[in-house]
Amino acid sequence: MAKLTLNVEPDIVHAAKTYAQAHHTSLSKLVSQFFRTLPQPAQADFWTQLHGSLLEEGFEEPGDDLEALRRQHVWQKYA
Repeated sequence: MAKLTLNVEPDIVHAAKTYAQAHHTSLSKLVSQFFRTLPQPAQADFWTQLHGSLLEEGFEEPGDDLEALRRQHVWQKYA
């Protein structure tokens, strides 16, 4: 678990503590639940789109034998 420091107005803290107590939970759980409801950044979508674009432009994914690819690259570069 990570520790988080927040600056919140005292009346909001009081209301949140009252709510948490009435619902038999903690402020930490309430904040965690709230954070889980936030939309996730589209970072994964960005990488997926970038990957697709690169493949469309002719870039190839490396094969399983990276050592063979390295030797091939060195051979082409210095031959």
